[in-house]
Amino acid sequence: MRVLYFHQHFSTPKGSAGIRSYEMARRLVSQGHEVTMVCGSYGGGNTGLAGDFSRGRREGKVDGIEVIEFDLAYSNADGFIKRSLLFLLFALRSVGVALTHQYDVLFATTTPLTAGIPGIFSRWLRGKPFVFEVRDLWPELPREMGVITNPVVLWAMGVLEWVSYRSAHRVVGLSPGIVQGIERCGVPSDRIALVPNGCDFSIFEQEVETWRPEGVEKGDLLAIFTGTHGMANGLDSVLDAANLLQERGRNDIKIALVGDGKFKPQLQARAREQGLDNVVFHDPVNKQRLAGLMKAADLGIQSLANVPAFYFGTSPNKFFDYISAGLPVLNNYPGWLAGMIKENGCGFAVEPDSPEQFADALEAAASNRGALQLMGKAATQLAHREFDRDSLGVKFVDFLAEAASLPIATPMKRAMDILGAAAGLFILTPVILVLGLLVRRKHGAPICFRQERPGKGGKSFEMIKFRTMTDERGEGGELLPDAERLTSFGQFLRSTSLDELPELWNVLKGDMSLVGPRPLLMEYLPLYSERQARRHDLKPGITGWAQINGRNALSWEEKFELDVWYVENRTLWLDIKILFLTVWQVVKRDGISHGEEATMPRFEGAGERRASQELSREDS
Repeated sequence: MRVLYFHQHFSTPKGSAGIRSYEMARRLVSQGHEVTMVCGSYGGGNTGLAGDFSRGRREGKVDGIEVIEFDLAYSNADGFIKRSLLFLLFALRSVGVALTHQYDVLFATTTPLTAGIPGIFSRWLRGKPFVFEVRDLWPELPREMGVITNPVVLWAMGVLEWVSYRSAHRVVGLSPGIVQGIERCGVPSDRIALVPNGCDFSIFEQEVETWRPEGVEKGDLLAIFTGTHGMANGLDSVLDAANLLQERGRNDIKIALVGDGKFKPQLQARAREQGLDNVVFHDPVNKQRLAGLMKAADLGIQSLANVPAFYFGTSPNKFFDYISAGLPVLNNYPGWLAGMIKENGCGFAVEPDSPEQFADALEAAASNRGALQLMGKAATQLAHREFDRDSLGVKFVDFLAEAASLPIATPMKRAMDILGAAAGLFILTPVILVLGLLVRRKHGAPICFRQERPGKGGKSFEMIKFRTMTDERGEGGELLPDAERLTSFGQFLRSTSLDELPELWNVLKGDMSLVGPRPLLMEYLPLYSERQARRHDLKPGITGWAQINGRNALSWEEKFELDVWYVENRTLWLDIKILFLTVWQVVKRDGISHGEEATMPRFEGAGERRASQELSREDS
């Protein structure tokens, strides 16, 4: 399975950002699948690529993952307009990859919501399976946070959300609330999978050098927050609690805020103004360094702004990092994580906007280290029982593989078939009637040749063509050889491909497509190799890639290889190209015969020598 994976903020463990996409991609690779990761340059992240960009991108292989990185540097500290522009630029450049790259399934993960745009194009223009992963509910979050208030922008985001969900063949949600939000948008539950963030024990349970930030003594209770310092994180509430602790004289409790973000400068300024010596700010660190900090810390802080959409609609990486390291968690907002902490006894769940409860929880932790250790053990048990990344990775890989195997319809291709066949039948009606009369006069009745042919999946249908041969027989009643029954008028029909015109009715009915592998004989079905049989993954066509690249002048092996190439690389634009080149091929009248024979020899099976016996044009 070839997976084209889009994540604008992709990072390896060398960076300080979340590594869910890296870990899931690695699990795909470990099971023999090919993964191409398409990403941008993310502040705090590290894609693993080095060197200069060429024409706005650089490529390379990182831990078995093919990475395409666009030179689109994003930072949470950027303004709204700049970030929005970067989101759109990444989506537009991603569409180009989605329409030209070779893959079996496209996977796109938010944020931002624009991540789904390449999947939309892939679904409708290439007919590729599309799986959409939702990490946050948009536009609910920016609307409730007040980040976006323009009704036109909110409406456009709602439309994009609706189109993304309905274009996706499968949707992944990272929390129960996200799954419910997707269902409220009308997506059937059997198309949705809950695959929450996971715990990386290989990182957080390894032996590493422990460390504490400068200013934190060995006997101090160390509570850490790791991640973005943005509007969504509500870190002012943490400083409120720190201020209250300082007023209470609890200088033995230190809070370390590790990371970066748009709001970090003003948080630092406030801490200086209020003389909050119990708050330490530290630059972002990579995952291995973070593991050393967590082993030296006593408590992990999970803080978000008091926005109802956060209660069930998020799945923060830091929570899972904390419990991976056996850290109890102090959570300051309601929802599924707060319920999990209470149920499992692995930390403290306090009310939002309550510095008193926040400070009380920190004091309780500092005053009863024995109880805190038990909470840490409960956190470790929860991590291994529910959120082992390996177990979640198996579910993730299976879900993608199931999506990749879905029988996918191609609405744009079908629309082109219907419009093209209907227009052709309407415009060419006089020509078809005249040809029908001439066939009746030259070859007798019936006018059309009908025969069972294999369609998509090998299912039979009745194909219709104009007859090009008579039914003349020898003295023993046997049909004469093709060359003797083929009339000069029949030869004309073949060389101009006018004998194919009745197949427009097959296209209109849905048995065939304008472009696809040519339908051969039912008796050939058991003779194909496994690869050759892939030509039946699509509807057969009136013309195809093999027809414009040699037609009957090719060997069977060459034809089938071209057919399979088309199956694996088809696009709407390729179909249009084939249709135009077919006209030119017909004008040149190339490849009508196979060598000096009137028709193709019979196919005798994959890898075997072909018999020299002839097969009628109607059988080729």
